Amino acid sequence: MISSKSRKLTLIFVCTMAAFACISLFSRNLKVTLEQSPYGETAFAKAVSKEAPLSKKAREHFKKAHQFLKSRQLEKALKEFKKTVELSPETPIAHYWLGMAYFYKKEFKKAIEKFQKVLEFEPENYHALAMIGKIFTFNKNKLDDAAKYLRKALSINPEFAEAHSDMAHVQAMRGNLSKAIAEFGVIFQGEPRYAKYHYELGRLFESMKAFDRAKAEFKRALALNPKMTRAKKALERLK
Repeated sequence: MISSKSRKLTLIFVCTMAAFACISLFSRNLKVTLEQSPYGETAFAKAVSKEAPLSKKAREHFKKAHQFLKSRQLEKALKEFKKTVELSPETPIAHYWLGMAYFYKKEFKKAIEKFQKVLEFEPENYHALAMIGKIFTFNKNKLDDAAKYLRKALSINPEFAEAHSDMAHVQAMRGNLSKAIAEFGVIFQGEPRYAKYHYELGRLFESMKAFDRAKAEFKRALALNPKMTRAKKALERLK
């Protein structure tokens, strides 16, 4: 008969190994791409509208910056976003997008500084809070900080899918796999047709060696987005 102490040690061992598996999986596949930000279209549309807080000249640079961003010309985009901030230094969205440019360039310290600047103007800007939280998820020693910012973002907007996804990563890297899965459950309650998050849940199941469930999520992701090469490669990997 297995003692309660032995069961406890076994549970600790399993959780520890699962956490290391998640860290390895997420770190290996983590790539900063333009597709990682779901905040862009709304923020961009708001900034270029007639009610936009940007000055006329700043708006011109802002539009150019986004054009460069879409064509992956990050240095040129960064230059235009910097000009936008110079012309509209009191406008939160200008600082936000300069932060996003730094984020895409993987200059995370500078990105955090700009998102913090946004929070000086708008303390409850959940986009900026979530981006700071996301950056902290890249460092396993900063998971507490990541959770703090992500929780704050979710307290303001409980339906913010990207923040739930990042919180799932935090929970997985902590070894709280059931809580990680629950975060994805919240996402699917609001919008079950997110291919990206089915893929992320598949990665989580893969790290747990729940391969059948992982395959099901990867297939769901492909059904929603047949062009998702990551999901195709994942299924090939699990054959």
